[in-house]
Amino acid sequence: MKQITIFQQRLFFLFLVFTLSLSCGSISRQYPEKKFFLFEVKKEENTNRGLSRGSSLKVRRFSISPRFDSKEFVYRKSDVVYESDFYNLFFISPATNLKEEMVSYLIQKQVFEWDASSQSKVEPTHFLEANVHELYGDFRGREPKAVLRLEILLYTEKNGGTQILSKKVYSREILISKTDPEALAQGWNLGFSEILAEISSDWKDKVSQ
Repeated sequence: MKQITIFQQRLFFLFLVFTLSLSCGSISRQYPEKKFFLFEVKKEENTNRGLSRGSSLKVRRFSISPRFDSKEFVYRKSDVVYESDFYNLFFISPATNLKEEMVSYLIQKQVFEWDASSQSKVEPTHFLEANVHELYGDFRGREPKAVLRLEILLYTEKNGGTQILSKKVYSREILISKTDPEALAQGWNLGFSEILAEISSDWKDKVSQ
């Protein structure tokens, strides 16, 4: 009886060691590393020299539809199914990122001379409001796309009245090589760069008047 008891104890010990090893392996399981991305628009050579003298821009509102107002990337998998990606994210709020890149681009292209939002002593001559309606990766078919659609309002305020200079929806669907977060981020950047170039072309005459 004594030998059987020792055998059982050893068997129980081996079982306990095996169970603990499985548990430790589960705890130390490797999860995907988080990756962070930004909208970064390449600054082009300025061709609007002298157009923006005395003009200043103040962003009053820059929002994103609640469906896409998250740091996590959003993928559209079917007509009714969307997924968020916990491991691939914007480094900062996409609304803040888009706003900063847009204002920086418009100043660099001299559509406006000053950023009145950051210069407290500069009185704004123009105001901007924007809403991003769509910001997602369209992964429904064989040709994945980076989708970006936003509506932008540019106006002035004089003598207590408001004059609308431009109200337009800008949209891009950029084909990307694969359903990959990095390819999606590159597609968004390309689409946003094209939109900013279109905005610059639309506004340069309106602001200089």
